[in-house]
Amino acid sequence: MSADEEWQAWGERDPYFGVLTHERFRRAQLTPQELEAFFRSGRQEFGEILAECRAHVGDFSLRRTLDFGCGTGRLLIPLAELSGTCVGVDVSEAMRAEAARNCAAFGRANVQLIRSIEEVPVVAGDFSFIHSYIVLQHIAPQRGLRILAALLARLAPGGAAALHLTFARSRYAETLGTQPALRRITRELGRPWRRLVHRLRGDEPKMPMHAYSMNRVLYLLHHHGVRCGAFRFTDHAGHLGAILFVKRG
Repeated sequence: MSADEEWQAWGERDPYFGVLTHERFRRAQLTPQELEAFFRSGRQEFGEILAECRAHVGDFSLRRTLDFGCGTGRLLIPLAELSGTCVGVDVSEAMRAEAARNCAAFGRANVQLIRSIEEVPVVAGDFSFIHSYIVLQHIAPQRGLRILAALLARLAPGGAAALHLTFARSRYAETLGTQPALRRITRELGRPWRRLVHRLRGDEPKMPMHAYSMNRVLYLLHHHGVRCGAFRFTDHAGHLGAILFVKRG
């Protein structure tokens, strides 16, 4: 299965665990108390990201915002609570359906849920804030860079973004975080077979992890008018990444 199909499978099988990998958020164990903890963690995490973004790039409007890879709404809902209007993008129909139920439960009538960024016309000044966290890492860079460009094309002048990407693996210290070429090629060639084996065995969906070339990312930021920014390193089980806090000039 492709990464999109794997994510759709998580949405149908165990959506909250797919978003936040902790046994307490398994569908079978998801009590009202655990669900409250799930969204409380999202509110805290998003509050920290928003405060950090403003500390680095200055103030910006939340008139119209976008959360790319919104899942069940863990970070979308706290964003929507502060926004005039908010768009959530997720490729999984099952995740969007769950997000819609959660938005209704939290009284968030200002949210629009869509499948892809291409459903949003390229309009100058459309979004004053764009957010994506632990999402692009699961999308192959060739496609992910096109998505990043599409997001930036929809960012208003003076608008800000907080965008998370992975760029290296800590295990490859001798090659400065880059997977050796031969290992990378053999792994990619074997990926379809591993997916087939997992599917035949009935294993849980396996979301791929991808490292992005930061010089290409920085080129896109510059090309789309970003003139200032900062970053914070992340480390998810040895997958090294950064949240980029940027503002369009």
